[in-house]
Amino acid sequence: MKDMQEAMRKVLSVNKTVMILAFLILYASCKVTKRVNIIKEGTYSLKRYTSKSGFSSINVKAYDFEYKNDLNAGLTINNIYYDLNFNEEKKIVPLHIVASPKNKFNVRFFFPSRYSVNVKEFTLNQGDSIVIKAYLKEDNRPVY
Repeated sequence: MKDMQEAMRKVLSVNKTVMILAFLILYASCKVTKRVNIIKEGTYSLKRYTSKSGFSSINVKAYDFEYKNDLNAGLTINNIYYDLNFNEEKKIVPLHIVASPKNKFNVRFFFPSRYSVNVKEFTLNQGDSIVIKAYLKEDNRPVY
């Protein structure tokens, strides 16, 4: 009986150790990303984060310059067209793209009766998460 109790204590001790290690591994892999640098231009901001997961991604969202309201602008990334879409609550969903690292990217936002916004070319490194917020100014020029 004592041998069985001793064996159960060892099993419980091992299980406790495994649970603690699993928790620590899970915590380390889900750790919040760390900001590396921020670029702010007059009509956009580009924030570069470093992810512990190693995945590289680009997240974009467009806003009205004057009122900071969401815009469902069109955009191109390396000349490939994307739309910003609405969710069920009629709110605009930011575009999230998993991208290949070690590539250069050109991003351009546009919307009717707004000046387009061109983001300066940037390179995506392994584990980078780029967040771009564009602010499109109103274009009052008449359309002919």
